[in-house]
Amino acid sequence: MTAPKKTSTKKTTAAKAEALEEGPTTFEHAGVVFEVPHPLDFPLDVLETDDEFEACRLIVGEDQWAAYKATRPTIRDFGVFAQKLSEAQGRDTDTGN
Repeated sequence: MTAPKKTSTKKTTAAKAEALEEGPTTFEHAGVVFEVPHPLDFPLDVLETDDEFEACRLIVGEDQWAAYKATRPTIRDFGVFAQKLSEAQGRDTDTGN
């Protein structure tokens, strides 16, 4: 018998919030706490962009994006930020690729 796969509390909470259509979730990055709206409350412009930077900016909003940029992020750091943002949305970021 195989043990059930454990999921992180953060991912479970985010997924549960999405399923229940609860309000925003939060995550911390570079000393800043970011609030992420429920995916159904994202600006419609998110659907019109293929640009990951633009999508992240639209999701967190101008003020939070400015706070992120004030941390003077690197390209590597943006990858970590985008992953945390995705996890806060309740997405499983492990695609196996």
